[in-house]
Amino acid sequence: MIADAPPSDPPPANRLTVENRDFNLLVVDDNEMNRDMLSRRLERKGYRVRVAEDGEKALAMIDREPVDLVLLDIMMPGIDGVEVLKILRRKYSQVQLPIIMATAKANSDDMIEALDHGANDYVIKPLDFKVVLARVQTHLRTKSAKPVPKSGEPTVAELAPGVVLAGKYRLGDPIGAGTFGAVYRAVHVDLDHEVAVKILQPSVTANDETLKRFRQEGVAACKVRHPNAVAVSDFGVSDTGVAYLVMELLKGSGLENEIREQGRLSPRRCVEILEPVCHVMAEAHEAGLVHRDIKPENIFLHQTAQGELVKVLDFGIAKLVGEAVTQENLTAEGWVLGTPAYMAPERISSTDLNDRADVYSLGVMLFEMLTGSRPFNAVNRDPMSMIMMHVNSPAPTLRSVAPDLHESLEAVVAAAMIKDPSQRPSARELGESLRQTVDRIPESAQTFQGIAESPAVDHHAPTVSFADSQQSQMVKDEAPKGFLGRWMRKIQQILES
Repeated sequence: MIADAPPSDPPPANRLTVENRDFNLLVVDDNEMNRDMLSRRLERKGYRVRVAEDGEKALAMIDREPVDLVLLDIMMPGIDGVEVLKILRRKYSQVQLPIIMATAKANSDDMIEALDHGANDYVIKPLDFKVVLARVQTHLRTKSAKPVPKSGEPTVAELAPGVVLAGKYRLGDPIGAGTFGAVYRAVHVDLDHEVAVKILQPSVTANDETLKRFRQEGVAACKVRHPNAVAVSDFGVSDTGVAYLVMELLKGSGLENEIREQGRLSPRRCVEILEPVCHVMAEAHEAGLVHRDIKPENIFLHQTAQGELVKVLDFGIAKLVGEAVTQENLTAEGWVLGTPAYMAPERISSTDLNDRADVYSLGVMLFEMLTGSRPFNAVNRDPMSMIMMHVNSPAPTLRSVAPDLHESLEAVVAAAMIKDPSQRPSARELGESLRQTVDRIPESAQTFQGIAESPAVDHHAPTVSFADSQQSQMVKDEAPKGFLGRWMRKIQQILES
């Protein structure tokens, strides 16, 4: 429902602007009252509005006639809103088709999931129409912005299959969208060679300073030459401000999909995936590079004619995006909210990061691979509490979550997740330790199916929790001063607004 529904009399006809009438909006909601009320109010503001009562009809309508912006409910019969979002993001970038999730699902995890899959925005029911209208107008302004081209280059709003970027890369269909931007299949027009082109979000390179950082980080990404790192062959910023990276085109899926489908991975499978990741991380660390955003979504299981090849994604880009989102225009995008699940404790202070921050994230990821759950989950789904757990709370042992695991694995994971970074192993040492430990485990203890059954374990509840609301409030009060303290308090303001 909409919280502040006004009297039904529409404004005078002369207040309907030509600008608004140029836009086609689609409202998708299975609740007839919500759907009709929102569409009527948008129509009074001059927009042309169509409605759909479920995801299947919405997709069919978008196929038949162009839409400029979608307001999309999540909880619907048949295809839910998140699945509709995923389908649309395979065809349209966030600039081509802005999508605002309008839903009663107020949990931060739901917001994270939607933003990670490429939603432009997220508003919670009961809807404040003034807020909804402001966000619609903001995204339509971004969509319709047309910087003056300096050399015939396409703008961000003009990127689409068939467009040639930087005079070299003919874009094909979008193959992914999320935290950092959209990824297109593309062909180098001179070499007739398939590549993947990542277009960064305009907010990441919004000014001269962030463009300068992007160029620096692009150089760093190109320097990572390892079979298990995605190869970045080119990067740049077009004359119209489109920031892009050109990478090898991968086939397969991310580690997060395997964890989701399998529940838990065997120790042997963990070695197959994590050992090559540790190798590439070790070489990067020896070259002075810290990834900063190790998580399952950045580990890709590339399928080749010779078999599986594990790839680490987004070297260098995490630093750029991390700095960009801490500016005054910080938004609740997936990077901000998703990363704390794997964040090293020293990320919460002003301490300079070194390679051991990546090792901590590898330890968290290994814990999740082996047990099917993360060591820390948010209290009442508040990411602030999860951040402070990484700082202050001892991690649970592997066997407290999955008792069937061999006890020798506990020491490997615990060493990687020590709070003091100086006490952690290097990435190379972690990979070697994991391999040696698993080689000593009897084959009979190497395989299992699904989540371990234990009446003492609730895999959907926080592994570590606070006793009462007063302690939960302490999590917010203990946010540190300085750079990351401001970052944490800004996130909290967004979640409470």
